[in-house]
Amino acid sequence: MYAAVYVDGSSVVGEHCTLGFPKEARVRAAQQQQETQSAGKPVVIGQQCLLANHVVLYEGVQVGRDCFLEDRVRVGYDSTIGDCSRIVYGAYVCDRVTIGVDARVAGFVCDGSVIADRCTVMGELVHEYTRPHRGWWEVDEDSPTVEPDSVVGYGSRVVGGVTIGPRSYVAAGAIVTKDVPPEHVVTGVNVHTPANQWAGGRLQDLIRYWTSHR
Repeated sequence: MYAAVYVDGSSVVGEHCTLGFPKEARVRAAQQQQETQSAGKPVVIGQQCLLANHVVLYEGVQVGRDCFLEDRVRVGYDSTIGDCSRIVYGAYVCDRVTIGVDARVAGFVCDGSVIADRCTVMGELVHEYTRPHRGWWEVDEDSPTVEPDSVVGYGSRVVGGVTIGPRSYVAAGAIVTKDVPPEHVVTGVNVHTPANQWAGGRLQDLIRYWTSHR
């Protein structure tokens, strides 16, 4: 039942990796004899990638060129990782996640999240989970979107179908439950400060970069 796996000859796969693991729906259907044990969508690894040790990629995962997936990274089914991206610190990426080009991702990323080009996500992207009484599979909740050149800092948490950015910065430990406009800094719980009014010294270089690359 494992999916086919295509790894470019220039890429390296480390020890004890699991590639093409089937998604639960196909396994359950086969267990209930509702369908034959057909293979799922293939896993494709692009050129010059490095998959370290104990990496798990489910069926349908597409990894672009020049990507690095660090030890103990997990990527769920039908997820896409763009060119030159780094998935690090044992990130847990759930199903149907889209990660853009030159992104850096750690932490927890819930089903259906979108992380655009050149983003850094070190915190948690999670669903609201307000309807647990309807079961695990019956509810398809809205997922966070992180727009280009935005940062979600370590230990922060983005909840529900909110959009961040582009060119916004969620500080370490912050909590976000509301949309973040372009070029804003978020601290605490939904405290939004326009970047051009941010007085802190540590982000000034990044803010100047945003301004020059609009």
